[in-house]
Amino acid sequence: MKLLEEKLDLGTWTWDLETSELVWSTGLCRILGVNPNTVVPNIDLYQSLVHPDDQLEFDDAVLLAASKKLEHRRFRIIRPDGTLRVLESKAHPHFNRDGKAVMVIGVIRDITEEEQSRLDCVLQKETAKALTKLLGGDVWRAYPNGKLIETVHWTKLTGQTPQETHDWEKLAAIHPEDRSLFREAWKDAIEHRSVFDVTIRIRLVNGTYQCIRGRAFPVLDAGGSVTQWVGHTVIVKEHRTKLEEEKLLTSAQIRASRAFLDWTAPELAARAAVSFSTVRRMEHDARTVKRESLVYVKKAFQDAGICYHQVGDGEVAISLKQNEVLQAISALASA
Repeated sequence: MKLLEEKLDLGTWTWDLETSELVWSTGLCRILGVNPNTVVPNIDLYQSLVHPDDQLEFDDAVLLAASKKLEHRRFRIIRPDGTLRVLESKAHPHFNRDGKAVMVIGVIRDITEEEQSRLDCVLQKETAKALTKLLGGDVWRAYPNGKLIETVHWTKLTGQTPQETHDWEKLAAIHPEDRSLFREAWKDAIEHRSVFDVTIRIRLVNGTYQCIRGRAFPVLDAGGSVTQWVGHTVIVKEHRTKLEEEKLLTSAQIRASRAFLDWTAPELAARAAVSFSTVRRMEHDARTVKRESLVYVKKAFQDAGICYHQVGDGEVAISLKQNEVLQAISALASA
């Protein structure tokens, strides 16, 4: 029994209601901070240890036992050394043949650390609520690896389970074009212990996409290691990614630009770092390829000296920079 009490951090007690005799186990004496070899358990000593705000009236022991107040309660004690501890007590009365309570037997457990964790959790939630009201959006926490600690809000937004939320291989709720951006933002923040800041599109429960901006700051321990991230997410009503802001080329413009430079399709593919089949498809119908590929192709043309000008009613004119024109004329003259 002594080993069990030490392992579970608990103690037992009995209270004879007819004689008022109290018996405390070694484990309970340890919890109360008294010496089992010198102390004589009694109600007065017990009351002196219990926090004034948590004391019960012991004038009528039988009535107290019958009131069920002792069955399950949490209370605080102040040990002789001044230490404050939080205890949880469970007790049951025993009755004689006449139905009169004659003894109470109980178990007490020290839950100080558990109670502190609970209070910390409550404080964090209330702080998050206050920040949410102050800032708008959603306040959240993440593990050192960037994965959410609480997933309730994300689940409400996207319908994902906690397991799906933590699956960074798929990132199913994030727009396919934004997944690499999300991973890179977290990779950079974690590597440098710097601010995480990213704007991405997420798929909502109804299947539509909503643009959000997420920012997070690292919480560091004394050694400089990240213990967690505290973040804030807001909905972005008007947002366009860099790819969306880019005015992309049509199939005709791609063919014309390639003709200006006298490039073959394989040469364009090599310079733009896209596949030859992608070049063929975009020259046939630019809408069938990824925006990212169209951006790469346009940049390759611009790096080679092609300029695009807005003229008339939204029409685009294509020209070569002056130095590229001179080089082209010189090449023709020497041919």
